[in-house]
Amino acid sequence: MSKSDYTPDDREAQTFARFKRHYEAQRALLPEVKEMATDALKRGATTGQLAKLTGLTDELFRRIARAEGVERLRPPTVGREVQHHEPPAGESEE
Repeated sequence: MSKSDYTPDDREAQTFARFKRHYEAQRALLPEVKEMATDALKRGATTGQLAKLTGLTDELFRRIARAEGVERLRPPTVGREVQHHEPPAGESEE
């Protein structure tokens, strides 16, 4: 079957159309969610709480928090902001 011969059956067409409507609605609502999240983060919400409430990733909310200068509730544990000091080869930290 070539690509030009494809026609979705009724179930596929309905499911794809429903998905597209939800996807477009999500994209339209995302700026408002981000704006509300900024305020919520400044009032003490955690990125994990917002992720659970929205179904979006906590990384999205971490990026918003960093961009908005929201004070961290705990120090970072990974990434470039963590100063990782390894002892020189052959030496231990004793």
